[in-house]
Amino acid sequence: MKSWLKRYWMPLVVVAIAILYVPLSGRSESENLKVKNLELFSEVLSVLRKESGEPAQKISEYAIDGILSTLDPHSSYFNEAEWKRMREDQQGSYFGIGSTIQEQDNGIVIISPVKGGPADRIGIRSGDIIREINGETTEGVSSAQAQQKLRGEKNTVVNIKIQRIGISELIPYTIIRAEIPNNSLYAVFMLNPKTGYILIRDFGETTNDEFKKAILNLKKQGMENLILDLRGNGGGLLNAAVGISKQILGPSQLIVSIKGRDGTDDAENISTDSSDTLDSFPIICLINRGSASASEIVSGAIQDHDRGLIVGTTSWGKGLVQSVVPLGRSRGVAITTARYFTPSGRSIQRDYSESLDDYLNPEQEVDRVFEQTGAVFRTDLGRKVYASGGINPDFFVTPSLMSPWIVNLRLRQNAFFRFAVIEKENRNYVIGQPISDIVLNRFRRWLDETRVIYDESKWNENIDQIKELLALEFTNIFYDVQQGHKFLMQSDPSVLKALELMPEAQVLFKRRQLLDKTKSSNSNT
Repeated sequence: MKSWLKRYWMPLVVVAIAILYVPLSGRSESENLKVKNLELFSEVLSVLRKESGEPAQKISEYAIDGILSTLDPHSSYFNEAEWKRMREDQQGSYFGIGSTIQEQDNGIVIISPVKGGPADRIGIRSGDIIREINGETTEGVSSAQAQQKLRGEKNTVVNIKIQRIGISELIPYTIIRAEIPNNSLYAVFMLNPKTGYILIRDFGETTNDEFKKAILNLKKQGMENLILDLRGNGGGLLNAAVGISKQILGPSQLIVSIKGRDGTDDAENISTDSSDTLDSFPIICLINRGSASASEIVSGAIQDHDRGLIVGTTSWGKGLVQSVVPLGRSRGVAITTARYFTPSGRSIQRDYSESLDDYLNPEQEVDRVFEQTGAVFRTDLGRKVYASGGINPDFFVTPSLMSPWIVNLRLRQNAFFRFAVIEKENRNYVIGQPISDIVLNRFRRWLDETRVIYDESKWNENIDQIKELLALEFTNIFYDVQQGHKFLMQSDPSVLKALELMPEAQVLFKRRQLLDKTKSSNSNT
């Protein structure tokens, strides 16, 4: 995670120039101290540039990082590439070829072309390996570097050469970059005839509109209950979190309070109004350790207003507010200026003073309920909630974990994905079709023929996960990742728990409605 250093580089330079032009006799003692410190800072930078052998730009950025790292974990500087990527993520679209790529042992691999995008239209397939981009080899290139080369201005051309299974020579493609939607909603579907499912992967400029359309679409399919999945959602724009909250909370309800850096300033309260609220329905919200910031605003508001149940593991606890400030047209800084508080008054921010490493890289506590500590607060219906940092779920669910044996095959050697690509060349697969012994035998022969390293003695004890992951990758490759995600959710522990708890969420929903009617009646009289 980036540090505060980058943020103050330009202001320091401006202040240094301004102070140095103040006549010595007209300076105060504090101004003279500033000048000495800035002169020392400048002298150290000059020495490093001359003696270290590093490029001057890198030295400056390292210096900025060092300064910012002393302030808090979330303030950050964005160089040109980072600023561009952040703006594309927030705006909900970019210009490129339209494909998900991944750096694997055998090169930059196309995981999934975007349906209807430029790559899909000209025949790029899952499993194709990009060997050249605009005449330059991709050997030693990271997926982030390849992504930067593939993206560009609208209607410009990018030339690539790909390697495809069964074809000896590289296949050249000339692709015209087009606008590619970078949707915040990763998955939207019906889990069963009455329960809809929405996974929001981040909060950007288009999230609010995407969510509204998704809800209307699911209701046309018969949705009466919703599972809102915010697991792994690290946040994004405050306005997007507010927009989602306005759609699902009742009228005139507090969404979030924002106080100054130390949490003692007067609060800025952001509430709902009556114009944006959708027709109500029971909600269960899924969170985990990767749910942060905007995700915690939404889940905290749902919990405090008894709008739904929270299921999963305790969220990150990222309640520091960053104001993003452009530096010219191509760079910027994110500066921590305030703190988020839930409607009941809980601070979202987790304490990181004792161990910053644990805060930034938390060890997932999956074998027990997270300890309920801190000050006690109350929801609208009187349920206890705690200010211990992050959002604690109403129901803790231990996530399913892959065995080290499976991690080796799936994540380190990409065996399931690579085998699925080969299977598609010669066979068909129907969604939901069980993985037969014949397929398992083919997979095992393929592992041996391609010299994939694995412990054969542990095959039988991992057979259930082998079948599940083969079915998942077959669904991804033969159909699309949306269908693959739907398949995966059918056995996900948190989703299964949410379906089990839906009757309880419906009871809570009715109690919330009764409370609203009572308040409305009292206000009218």
